[in-house]
Amino acid sequence: MRRSESCGYRVEGTPTLRGYGRLVARAITMGAFVAIVAGGIAPAHAASKTFKLSVEGKDVPVGAGLKFRAWTYDGEVPGPVLRARQGDMIHIHLTNQTTEAHGIDVQAAQIAPKHFVGDPMKPVDYTFPAEVPGVFSYHCAANPILQHIALGMYGMMIVEPKGGWADGPAQDVEIVQSEVYGLPNARHVIMSNQSKVVAAQPDFLLFNGGINKYDLDHPIQIKVGKLVRVFFLNAGPSLTAAFHVSGVIFSTIYQGGNPADAMHGLSTVEVPPSSGAIFEFRVTQPGDYQFTDSNRAHEYKGAMGIFRAVP
Repeated sequence: MRRSESCGYRVEGTPTLRGYGRLVARAITMGAFVAIVAGGIAPAHAASKTFKLSVEGKDVPVGAGLKFRAWTYDGEVPGPVLRARQGDMIHIHLTNQTTEAHGIDVQAAQIAPKHFVGDPMKPVDYTFPAEVPGVFSYHCAANPILQHIALGMYGMMIVEPKGGWADGPAQDVEIVQSEVYGLPNARHVIMSNQSKVVAAQPDFLLFNGGINKYDLDHPIQIKVGKLVRVFFLNAGPSLTAAFHVSGVIFSTIYQGGNPADAMHGLSTVEVPPSSGAIFEFRVTQPGDYQFTDSNRAHEYKGAMGIFRAVP
């Protein structure tokens, strides 16, 4: 009886115990590899993060005594900020509490778009690796997408670079700019106006879901001399933002929030709809520093706020 030295099989095809063990081990290894590729299981060195969101209709406050009749993620407009690190395996799970079809397109995901859309009868559920660092939009993927975003279905995802930010620790500030189309009724509730949505003629612009949310009585406090890192998302759905802080020249701007796309020494940078950026700066004197969308008509519709620098 001869054996094949390479695999441990007898010539007539009956495996030895040692050969059978090798065969099983190889099968297990290959099965695990297939599961990682097909099912999106994270490698041992990567973290796994699960984000569970739900869709519900709700009247949300937008400031000035007004409410907006919205479709929301987790009852908020914008939806919660999702944070991950480059290399993490991300699992998105969305349940729908409404009778309309909804979904969630996380723009950090590089997978087939068919995964993004669901219906009221089953959740949206998918996994992807966070391969590219940056500031990304997530929004509803059900048609008409324009209308669903205009009704409040959007939020920010931040994917931090695996080695951290080049300029080190900073005060993080998250700002989402967005548009509201429609005027309040007698009950101070804004109902979205489809004609204005299609014409891209918003009545209000919001920072983090509020009209003039960060006014003189409610500023964002920063420290003199401390690096500030603004994670900025223009959720749109239609207008370009031009982010500017009065009295500041940005030391570093990452277009898209990606460290590979760094710019320096600019005072105003445009951010297209459904896109993000990172703005870094320091101030050297205490005082109020106004931040705006310097498309000036947008300031008068609510895209204005205050950083208050203290010693």
